[in-house]
Parts: sequence; structure tokens; C-alpha cells
Amino acid sequence: MLRLLPILLISTTAWAGEPKDDARRFLDLCKALKFEEAHAAFGPKMAAALSTEKLKAVWTGIEKQLGPVTAMGEPREDRVGASRRVRIRCEFKTTPLDALVSFDPEGKIEGFFLTPAAADPKAPAVKKPDPPYVDPAKYTEEDVVVGAEGWPLAATLTRPKGVDKAPLVILVHGSGPHDRDETIGPNAPFRDLAHGLAGRGVAVLRYEKRTHAHKARYADPKILGSVGVQDEVVDDALAAAAKARGWKGIDPARIFVMGHSLGGTSAPLIARQDGKLAGIVLLAASARPSADLVREQIEHIRKVDPERAKGLVEIDTKLDEVLARMKAGTAKDDEKALGAPVRYWKSMDALQPAKLLAELPNLPVLVLQGGRDYQVTEADLDLLRKALNGRSNATVRLYPDLNHGFLKGEGKATPAEYEKPGFVDVRVIDDVARWVGTLPVL
Repeated sequence: MLRLLPILLISTTAWAGEPKDDARRFLDLCKALKFEEAHAAFGPKMAAALSTEKLKAVWTGIEKQLGPVTAMGEPREDRVGASRRVRIRCEFKTTPLDALVSFDPEGKIEGFFLTPAAADPKAPAVKKPDPPYVDPAKYTEEDVVVGAEGWPLAATLTRPKGVDKAPLVILVHGSGPHDRDETIGPNAPFRDLAHGLAGRGVAVLRYEKRTHAHKARYADPKILGSVGVQDEVVDDALAAAAKARGWKGIDPARIFVMGHSLGGTSAPLIARQDGKLAGIVLLAASARPSADLVREQIEHIRKVDPERAKGLVEIDTKLDEVLARMKAGTAKDDEKALGAPVRYWKSMDALQPAKLLAELPNLPVLVLQGGRDYQVTEADLDLLRKALNGRSNATVRLYPDLNHGFLKGEGKATPAEYEKPGFVDVRVIDDVARWVGTLPVL
């Protein structure tokens, strides 16, 4: 899923003042489009790496995607080692982001990030309504903790009432630093899936993705620059499955992994490394090289939302060049495309889900795809279908009227759809429950 990735800017100088004041001042200058004044605070390394024009392109590109900043919250300061960090919530017109400015012991800016905003502690809790197909009386929820060693992840286990030994589906996120509900705008697809499936006899585990739960650790450029799909996605899914096998009321022989987007692409690798899964469900799983996917997504966005596409390109002025080198296999690992180093994109390409599925003939597989999806398309579905051809333990289903999030609509989907509330379609819920075996086969 193509999402706004964290943007890292590194500097070696700063105003001489308190970190809270300096962070707010820098953001105020950017908000006022006074880029020359903001640029004047940069030290030699920052000035060389980020010209006034580039700073302008980055900030205005984000505003073209999300609208202007309408408000900023109070600065919140903490410490990580010798660094002092300031986080300020920036309310862009359509999406809030957290600006994180990090200062070294000398009071100089050492990092600047814009990341998905954490929940506002002062804001009243707003509960997303359940879909009409959900009956809260049919399930219970409890807090648990999962995750690979050293990466604890808060999670929610949703159990069907009246089932002594329930099958369990573990949800695995798409790309980006998601929460346990895989919240995107007003939508929470993992919450819909959990509540819908639990009402149909299937237990569901959903957890905070480590890049969301441990944002502070990913503020370290060394960690951010070395992340790959194995540690970002696969390791935590494996740890969750291993832990779940010891839970009372869960059938250890019927544990499934259901991945969305990148999570679906990773599901065959998770199954191979785990070796004990009862099956996997792939929701909108890509099977083509990442350079092709990103280029196709950008071209679609250019057609349906030119301003948003222009903003993406302005944020990454060399995107087309890097994608071409990625396609040719000549891109360097430390080059970046949409904020992620090429080595990360290579880790995605190394997943090769179609090849792995062909090498796992005894693994039950359910592949679901939305026909309106512009991020993962029927070209990907065809590759997966070919790998599963002739297998009695594999089911492939296309929903012509659903998008990447499996929400119903008309025509090819657009990025703006993520800003409209909706629910995962009930057909997806029923098809997964039926395939797991808790609903009668039609």
C-alpha cells in the first residue's frame, strides 16, 4: 500500500534556545513558507544536503497531499539517551502528522521527522461504530502482548463466545506504521475483520505493528535505514503464532495467518518459516516487483488526482530515476524511493509469494482481491492464480466492486476513498469464515 513514509532530515546546527521553542520556530517558518529563514538555521551538512528549494518542495509537496497546517499542538519533550526530542502535532487539513525534532547535547538539530500522528491524549475517545453484520454479544475481547523478543506489541484477542477451542486468525498489516486496527482515515479494516469473524466462530488476534508501537526506536536513522520485511513484518507474526499455540481456548492445530497488502505478500514466507500454520489468507497481496507497483500507482494517481501525484513527486524529485534503476537492478542500497531505502524495496521483492506458494503444495491458501484496487491489481492476482493452478486446497476469489481495503464502490478506486468512512464488505467476512470452517459451505 502506497502511504506517506517518514521523512528524515539531518542537520548539525540549531538556534540557541530551548528545544521546545526552537522546534516550534522551525515549524512556524515552514508553515509561513519562509524557507530562506528556516534554511538559515541549517549547518554546513544540512545546507549542502537540503537546499532552500528542496526544503520548499518537501513541505509544499506534503501540503498538496494533505492540505495546509490548520493548527499545531503543544510541544512535548522527552529524552532518548543524550538526545532531547520535541514532538508537535501538526493538524494538516485532511490528516494529522507528528513533527519530531531531535536535538543533540549541544542543542543542535540532529533529526526531523513527519510521522503518522499518535492519538491526542486530550481528545475525547471516538468509538468507530461496528458494521451492521457485527453482533457484539457474540464475542469478547482481551488485551494481550505479543511480538518478537525485545519488541513487545500491545494486542487485542477477540474470542467467539460459546466456542471451547476456536480457530485463530492472526492479522498481518500492510506497509506503513499501522496500529492494531490498521486504521486508515476513518476506517479500521482489521477491527471490522476481527469483530465480524469472531461473531462467526473465529478468534482473531490483531496487534500494533512494531514501526507504530516503537516509533521512538525508529527515529534512529541506523534502525530506520536497516529495516527490512523480515524484522518489520515476519518476525512478529511468527512470534504471535508461537505464543498463541499456548493460549487456552485456542486450537493450536488451526492457527491461520491473514495478511493484507504487504502482509499478504509476506504470508507465504511466514508459513514456510513457521511450518505449522493451518493455512494462509492473502488479502490484496502483490506479486510483482515493487518498482512496477509504485510506478503504476503513481501513474494512476496522476490521472485521478494530479495535485496529489505532483506532491509525491515534489517530495521525491528523483523518484522516476530511482524506480528505473530499481527496475534495471542498478540502484544502490542507500538510495531512497518515497522515503524508503532501496535495500528495503529489495527485501519486499525477495518475498516472491508466487514462487513460494508453488513450493508449498500442501499449504491451504485463500486469495482474495478487489477488482477496483489500483494499488494491487488483477495482474498480481493472475500470478498468484497461476502458482496455485490445479490445487484442491487453494481458493481464489475476485470481488469486482471492492477496493484495496475491501470496501464497496464504483469505478477504479482513488486515494480520496481512504478519507471516506466504510466497512470491510460482509462477503469477505463470510468467505473467510467459511474457508476456515466455521460456516456451512454454500
